[in-house]
Formats: sequence, structure tokens, C-alpha cells
Amino acid sequence: MPRQGQNPARELLVEVQRRLPPGQRLVQEAFTTEHHHPVLERLLETAPDRFYIWDEIPARTLGDVIVDWAAQHGGHRLTILDPFYGELQTERHRFQKVAQRVQSIRVLSPGDCGALAAQIHGLECRNVTGTALARYRAALVDGPRPVLFLAEEFGRRRNTEFGRWLGFYSFDPVLLEEIGEEIGAVAHGMARRLATFEKLAALHQTTQRVTRELESYSRRVEKAVALARRRPDLLTPARFNRIVQQSIAKIKQLRQIPQRALRNMGQPKR
Repeated sequence: MPRQGQNPARELLVEVQRRLPPGQRLVQEAFTTEHHHPVLERLLETAPDRFYIWDEIPARTLGDVIVDWAAQHGGHRLTILDPFYGELQTERHRFQKVAQRVQSIRVLSPGDCGALAAQIHGLECRNVTGTALARYRAALVDGPRPVLFLAEEFGRRRNTEFGRWLGFYSFDPVLLEEIGEEIGAVAHGMARRLATFEKLAALHQTTQRVTRELESYSRRVEKAVALARRRPDLLTPARFNRIVQQSIAKIKQLRQIPQRALRNMGQPKR
């Protein structure tokens, strides 16, 4: 990995890209389309705290890099939430190395990994079968150089067995602490959902929708202005009044989008 002191996002993404084949270095922006087509972004151009749709290999690689991040930089605790129980059993030597650099390791997976915990000092293992955590994957390092990747299962690619994941990465210590506490609460049966993740996803989706609506309406207004300049005789008082009324109606519609999102935030997912 690059030396400490670099921009943490750049440091993380450069290492992820180094491990990925060239065909896996694009990610899809979440809740965004352009002419009804997905919007793809280069991995190195993605931003923290923004939602993307990750294919299986980049999502898994991002989690692996965060585990190695803990081994390199240390921290208070490493949390691994992995939906693939069988693969965890092959990570014993890797976790032993990480255990020397962090105070504790928390492994959450749909399977009994008690044997792994017995072999590694400071490793806590919990079976999350039947909980909301079973549909998530995450890697979280809590400490001097905090980092988080959290994603929810988003379906599978057509004609493949590989999953897709809706999620984000972050370096915000306050957000990491909040997410870490919620993961622990769900794992111990004190909560039923990752409410912060759901609220952030709803907020991002709302923001993207408002942005699309504004861009679309802006293009229509620009066309109307260009037409009025070419043919000022067409901009009659009645037509001008109609444009103003349409603008007022559009502002009301845009206000309703975040209001509906806020009302839905408190409702549990089905």
C-alpha cells in the first residue's frame, strides 16, 4: 500500500484498482441514469459517502483491502461482515496477522465460526443468520485511520452467479462510530435494521432525483429562452405567464420529493 499521509480515499482506491483486472475498474452510480442508461464511473473517480452499485469482485476486493489497511495502520477494532462463511475459514493466518495490530476483531457471518475465534486471540465471532445483517457486507476499521465499506445485496447480474451490492465507503469517524454501534446492536438482537444506512440511501436517492429534475427543467427553460431570442414575437404575455406558472408548479413538485422521502425514512423496509 502507499505510504501513510496520502489522501485516504486515493490511497484506498489505488490499492483496490491495483488488485482488480482492467475490466472490473468501473462502478455504477446509484439512483442515476442518463437517457435511461446506467452511469458508469472510473473507480479512482468515485467519492466517499456516495452510493454506488458494486459488482461482486470490486466489492470483495474493497473489503480485502480494508482488512489489510487494519494490518498496516492498526486500530482499535476491525469489523468484518461477510456473507460468505466458507471463505472466512481460509483467512486464519491473515486474521492472526491483523490481530497483532488491532485491539480486537469482530467477525459476523451466516455460519458458526467459533473454531476461528478459538484460534485467534481477541477475535469475536457471531452467527448473523436470520438477522438483517445477513444481506449486508462490510469492513470497518475503528481507530486513528478509520475506514468503512458497507453495502447491501442488490441482486445478481443476468446469467451469472455474481451478486451486486448497493453501498458506499467512508472515512468519517462519526459515521463509522454510528454504523459500528448499529451493526453491534443488530448482531446482539437489540435492533432489527441498519437505520443509518437506510436513511443515507434514501437521502442520496432523493438528492439524485432532485438534481435530475432540475437539470431536465433547466434544459427546457434554456430552449424556451433561445426560441424567444430568435422569435421574440412568439413570447406573448399569455405564453410568458404560462412559463411562470410552470416554474411555480415545478418548484412545488421539487419540494414534495424530499418531504415524501422524510416521511418514508421512519418506515421499516419490507
